[in-house]
Amino acid sequence: MKKKNIRLTLRRCVFAGELCLLLIVISAQPCFAQDERAIEVTELGNLQNYYATRDPHYARIVAQLPSLQSALNDLKVAAGQSCSSPIEIALRRTTSAIQSSEQPQYGLIRALVTIPGEDDENRLAKVLACVTDLSSGRLQSLTQNIQEEFDLIDLAAAKNKAKAALRKVVEEKQAAGSCEGIDLEQAGLKVRSIRISDPFAFLPWVKARQRRAADQITALIKDKPFTYTDASGKALDIIENENFLPDTSDARVKLRVEIVSVANCTDGGVDLIYGIYSTQIMPVLSARPEARVKERETPQTAAGQTTVETKDASPFHFTPNAGYDFTNLLSGGARFEYTPRRFFGLPFKSAVIKGEASSRMHNISGALEGTYDSDVEAPGWLAHASWLLNFSHYSLPTGAGNIKGGHLIAHFSGVSKPLAGGNLSLRFGAAVDGGNRQTEAGSLILPPNTVLNAGFGTVKLYGAVDSRFAHNIFSATHALELGSVGPAARIDWRKHIVDARHQFWYSFGNHHLLDLESHFTAGRLQIPGRVPLPERFFGGNNEEFLIGSDDWEIRANPVIRAIPGSKFFQTTDGAGGKDFFSYNFTAAYGIWRQTLVPEELTTDDDFKSELDGAITTVTSTLQNYYSSKDPHYQNVVSQLPPAQTAMTDLKTVVTNAQAARADQFADLFKACTRAVNVGLRRMNQAINPTAGDQYSSIASVLDPDDSDLLKVKTACERDLNGALQDETLRAATTRVETLRQALTAEFNQIDQAKSEKKASADMAFTRRSLNTLFKDVNIYSISPVFVFDVARIGSRSGSIGGTRYGPGAGVRLELATTAHFTLGYAFNVKRGPGEGRGNLFFAIGIRDLFY
Repeated sequence: MKKKNIRLTLRRCVFAGELCLLLIVISAQPCFAQDERAIEVTELGNLQNYYATRDPHYARIVAQLPSLQSALNDLKVAAGQSCSSPIEIALRRTTSAIQSSEQPQYGLIRALVTIPGEDDENRLAKVLACVTDLSSGRLQSLTQNIQEEFDLIDLAAAKNKAKAALRKVVEEKQAAGSCEGIDLEQAGLKVRSIRISDPFAFLPWVKARQRRAADQITALIKDKPFTYTDASGKALDIIENENFLPDTSDARVKLRVEIVSVANCTDGGVDLIYGIYSTQIMPVLSARPEARVKERETPQTAAGQTTVETKDASPFHFTPNAGYDFTNLLSGGARFEYTPRRFFGLPFKSAVIKGEASSRMHNISGALEGTYDSDVEAPGWLAHASWLLNFSHYSLPTGAGNIKGGHLIAHFSGVSKPLAGGNLSLRFGAAVDGGNRQTEAGSLILPPNTVLNAGFGTVKLYGAVDSRFAHNIFSATHALELGSVGPAARIDWRKHIVDARHQFWYSFGNHHLLDLESHFTAGRLQIPGRVPLPERFFGGNNEEFLIGSDDWEIRANPVIRAIPGSKFFQTTDGAGGKDFFSYNFTAAYGIWRQTLVPEELTTDDDFKSELDGAITTVTSTLQNYYSSKDPHYQNVVSQLPPAQTAMTDLKTVVTNAQAARADQFADLFKACTRAVNVGLRRMNQAINPTAGDQYSSIASVLDPDDSDLLKVKTACERDLNGALQDETLRAATTRVETLRQALTAEFNQIDQAKSEKKASADMAFTRRSLNTLFKDVNIYSISPVFVFDVARIGSRSGSIGGTRYGPGAGVRLELATTAHFTLGYAFNVKRGPGEGRGNLFFAIGIRDLFY
């Protein structure tokens, strides 16, 4: 297979004041690229040359080559330096021809003679033209004989034989089904079928666009003779017009890779496959930090394949889930979200209902959610905010009784604009919560200052830091809960939570991903009054969150997968702990996988080089965008119309001066008029840029190394007016030059260093995200899993409370990074009363499959 043809196209667009950069990479397999036709022509030419060497007249030419070499050597001595160059070249061609054979020899001989109508080297004729004053009769005779013999070679017959031989090779390849090396158009193949492949086709709107594009391409080329124009050019235009990337209201970096390949060149037909790999990377200034985790776990989300505003996207989101352990048994549920374009004039964007239940437990909630994302250039430090009203009700088994509750919560959360070059964000949140806590005591022992059933009210506050570096994500949160029993303005309990997470991943080899996850949580409960029993700490395989409705999840209980449900709760005081810590470690290594982006691209040095160069270009464009927000740039824009007027006035002055002087100084007037016209045209483009990139147009006008306005000064003032000495012309050119200097001075005050820093910081996130997509993300993977948990609950006495250890192992299957299945078993090494030897845990997650 020959080298691939890679073409990159960049476009820039602006949505609501934000920057959108589009990168399209089209990589066609070599047996399908347009330049392959040139390769086929070359192969045909080589065969034709071979059959030409079989002609008897060619053999007579070869026989004369030694005599020609001798004649050129003699002439070289006689000519000296006067014609050394043409003689030396002809001599090298002749010597090489003597030493070569077949096609190489034919090409060298062809360089010595001429073929009418073609661009030939004709080296012998050039030697004869140079040595007209020397005795060259011998060379003239040899040249004439060689030319006559070459003219008698039956090139038409050689070409026919070459076509027949090439046709035979094509037929043999077709019989074997191979398309390699076949010019599909010359071979006369018909398009048998077409297929579009997109790893995100499981999303309904992508599937709909894929179907529409396939129907159009089918109508265009199916059952018709193959042509490169239709099958490659027009078909790719259809795919690009369908825009497999959804329309969005925010600025994104967009990447589309299109691979056109062929298969099954048999029975006069060929199958075409159009591979589409498209993604969008959310801007770092408006992306929530938790989305950085999702770019690997749910690439369709991080890639912008779920946050859409397009007619193909449904406002309904349905996400089922399931799980199993020894206490909860088999549970199932779903999350249903409704996201209309307008939410009845209310400050919300969506309504969410979610729930999970088994024969022993249930957890249901309903919520209204609203969000805000700041513009890229908006002042202030806030990047994202959300607010929510949520009602929930739950019942969780402990093995000795059930803890229940229902409550209404209102909360607000926010995230700062990124710090430390885009690697760090700060988060905060507050929630007001009220409802009731109820307990089915069973055999539970009630601790002191604890009530089974009570109304309550709480205020919850938290602050967090979230960071991402290469192959690492780290977050840490500190939260405080203040609560009271009943509707009282007092503090009956205080709860402190510290929650920290770390994730590390690295690809060994090609997409064999090692994934290490660590999660540490600690909590302390202080009870100056009374507290409902469910507010104490209950641990096990169940995971509880301080604010269950918040996207920023703060774990609020000891989690250990070796103990099912919420069975880790016994302390010296009774049921539920007053303090705890837990540490959970999970390691997975993807052994079997299929990559999201084709390996032929991820391992191709040319593609990687082109992509890196394109991102550098995008960074430069983004820098221009930030520079265009500088106040000095706005001053430059405001000064362009006066400069345009001055140029127009100068043009009028030059026209009048030329009319008054008839044919005098025609060349100088022509040069000045041309400089004015070019400068005026560039000025008009700067004021009304056709491509939308005004900054680049202005920079081009004012470029000190190639300024069209400087050329006006040179051509009109220095050259033309130097001859005319016209005061009106001097005044007009002086005005243009004065305005040019003012524009240049103002333009040079733009803080380019600041713009470069901001562009580099934004594109650093894009580079990392692309690196993740190309190196880490798989359509499916199978991984062995190792887990190790440590959890402690207090107070303790002997085997009551204390520390538990939970090593275990399992296997994880991910399909299209949409559905993942994890099955494992963790051992309870230091078990307490009624806790069991371990726990079989199984979880199913499906991410926006039915969209």
